[in-house]
Amino acid sequence: MLIYVGSNYIPMHLKIKRIKGHCYLYLIENQRVDGKVKQVRQVCVGSADKVESLLEGPKDLKVASFSFGKPAALLLAAQELGVLDSLDEGIGRKDMEGLKASEYLMTALIGRADGAYSRSALASYFKGSLLQFVLEPEHSLQAQNFLNYMERLDEELIQHVEADISASLLRRGFRPSMLIFDTTNFYTYVEEGLPCKGSSKDKRYDRNLVGVGLTISDEALPFQSFTYPANQHDSNVFSQVIGLISERLKKLDVEGLLLVMDRGMLSEGNLDLMRGMRFLSSLPYSMAKEYFPLPLDPFEERWARGKEEMRAHRLRAVRFGREVTLVVKYNPATARKQEHEWKRNKEAIMAKVEELRSSLKREGKGRKISAKGLINRLVDAIPRQYRGLFQYSAVRTEGKLELKFQLEEEEERLFLQSFGRTVLMTDDHEMTTREIVDAYVARNSVEEDFKWLKGRAIIPLKPMFVRTEENIRAHVFLCVLGLLLYNFIRTKLRKEGMEISMPALAERLDDIRLALLSDGLRKPRFVIEEMDADSVRIFEILGLRKLMPQ
Repeated sequence: MLIYVGSNYIPMHLKIKRIKGHCYLYLIENQRVDGKVKQVRQVCVGSADKVESLLEGPKDLKVASFSFGKPAALLLAAQELGVLDSLDEGIGRKDMEGLKASEYLMTALIGRADGAYSRSALASYFKGSLLQFVLEPEHSLQAQNFLNYMERLDEELIQHVEADISASLLRRGFRPSMLIFDTTNFYTYVEEGLPCKGSSKDKRYDRNLVGVGLTISDEALPFQSFTYPANQHDSNVFSQVIGLISERLKKLDVEGLLLVMDRGMLSEGNLDLMRGMRFLSSLPYSMAKEYFPLPLDPFEERWARGKEEMRAHRLRAVRFGREVTLVVKYNPATARKQEHEWKRNKEAIMAKVEELRSSLKREGKGRKISAKGLINRLVDAIPRQYRGLFQYSAVRTEGKLELKFQLEEEEERLFLQSFGRTVLMTDDHEMTTREIVDAYVARNSVEEDFKWLKGRAIIPLKPMFVRTEENIRAHVFLCVLGLLLYNFIRTKLRKEGMEISMPALAERLDDIRLALLSDGLRKPRFVIEEMDADSVRIFEILGLRKLMPQ
């Protein structure tokens, strides 16, 4: 501070001002302009209490930490694709204070992705995340409100929102060249309504199941989802949904796509329903048997995949009432894996047979096993893909129950020849052999999506705390929507040269957290906690800074 007493020129000094009866200390800066002293700056130091705290020194720093990466990334992706506007348009909203329908549903989606699985847990999650600063609810979040909006999310609205998202993706240049359709199921503790008994993919035959059909594009972006009773065969499910898929494509003005599907959906009637689309699948085992003994030498197509040499043979045939192109694909790595699995399972099956036979010989009291119970135990011990290789029956000889069991050698010989081989079928005769193989291999991406829906790391279907058919459909849709947003985020990162797996993305987003700092002297401020290099790059590419509270 410079003071020239003689000229009465004080460039910087302190001054007390009284405002509304209170005294405040100000720092004043003067400068000489054109020979005159003028005030050019004033800074309020604060009240007497503030000055005292400054003289005493800094107080303990208080820090509050909030989840930021996941809610920010998912919310921005939903806004970019128009998800929130589509939900509000479809559900409608009365003139009321508080969160909109889309914001309630997005809170449920984001909360599930961040570990808040129940509706009652969402209110506390909301307060511990970025959402409380960007959605700004007028009232506390009620569990019943989440349920009310889920009930409005019926099948018609789900189709409407998915169509809007598909149109948005097309406008952004995500034009698919093919679609992949597959089904799965997940078990639930709901005992009535939509869930029912069926063939559980998770081996939980004691629980009711919900079936989920998923159509994704070649960018691994979910295109359309379906929820149905899990006691329906895949071919029946496909016949019900193919019309909806075709209708969606027609409205989007997208024609001639290749639809890749599982062989369990094949039938002449189902293929007739695929108007304006091409198909690719694999032949069922029973229809492919004649191609298994083919020697590998004439396989004209060969290419390297890693350390392995893939081989393929192309031919024409008539299947399901139409001329098709067949490609017999051979993968040596798959052949070795199947051989190892067969040896292991064969030993386990034979051991189970001996165990059952030994139990039949035991004497003593207790309830004796019936012939039906014996066969049921045996069938449970044989994986489905191996059951056609054995002949078995339960017979009574002199009043005693016996198990007749035999491995069919000819069937086993043919089965061994199938190892590593898959017979692919398509009605697109212009595709190259390599394109057919690569397109079929791409169906693994839908299996990956099912894995993320069933695991807890990304956006889990389980646990499910809803019971009615409408709410179950809404629950599945929100999980699939979360999966879409994740994959959309991955495509944006990929375009910037950052290839990242789904688990790694979820982990990096978890590492991006928001801190609220307060030292009692200055206004509390928000900062991003320390991040590693990958998280910093994700933060910048996705533009997460725009959601930081001020």
